[in-house]
Amino acid sequence: MKKNRKGNLPSGKERKATILLTNDDGINAQGIWDLYGVISKIASAVVVAPDRERSGIGHAFTFNTPLHYEKQSFKNGEESFIVSGTPVDCVKFAISYLLPERPSIVVAGLNMGENSGLSAFYSGTVAAAREGAFWDIPSIAFSLCEGGKRYAKKYVTYASKILSWIISHEQYKKNHRVYYNVNFPACAPEKSMGIKITSQSMAFFDDRYETIDVEAHHTKKGYLIYGDKKDIEKSNSYDSRALMNNYITITPLTFDATSLRDCRELRDKDIKWLTKR
Repeated sequence: MKKNRKGNLPSGKERKATILLTNDDGINAQGIWDLYGVISKIASAVVVAPDRERSGIGHAFTFNTPLHYEKQSFKNGEESFIVSGTPVDCVKFAISYLLPERPSIVVAGLNMGENSGLSAFYSGTVAAAREGAFWDIPSIAFSLCEGGKRYAKKYVTYASKILSWIISHEQYKKNHRVYYNVNFPACAPEKSMGIKITSQSMAFFDDRYETIDVEAHHTKKGYLIYGDKKDIEKSNSYDSRALMNNYITITPLTFDATSLRDCRELRDKDIKWLTKR
């Protein structure tokens, strides 16, 4: 079988990677294989995932340290790639080195644990989709509330349908620098309230640290973070509240964090004196 110039995936008609699938739970997490099982039926897909769990790592990537990767064949004979870095590393490395051509879609998940509200800024799953959008590729992150883990195989069917729907929306756009944060509730799919397009909420966790004994450290102490989620908004128009009320939420996100209001207000102020000597 003919290999591409980097010795990785076959190119041309033999293989065309159209969906890049990654996660932050690691290559052995069941969620990524459940998701692969359904999306591989609608398009060609390749898995490039971290070698271990990388939850909560946000948009971190490997810098000034070598990355490593290896191939792994899974049950149906398809090849996957295990990368020693973060979810963002997986997307960067796959697009710029591993794959013979750019994927048409980047998909991250299925993550075990929701990523609504401000959690999206900490999530490695959402960061992988954000990285795909950096490359102007339509990108989607799928997460499932912890209590809904037993319904994962049912929800990946919904994920496949949502993916197809978003692809149909994105194909008419010239700019794909928007990524989609999809969250599934803890209830069974048949008991969900349906799908709702939501805004990102300001829901946050009231972080606190508790001390534990750690023999391996010279201080003999360690600190573990805990926290309870605090909702700000009370409307189902926001992802966190809608998810709590058993909606499947789709939140379109962008990475332009400019405060336009403050830009306008600051431009109206006299700032010439700041440069006077």
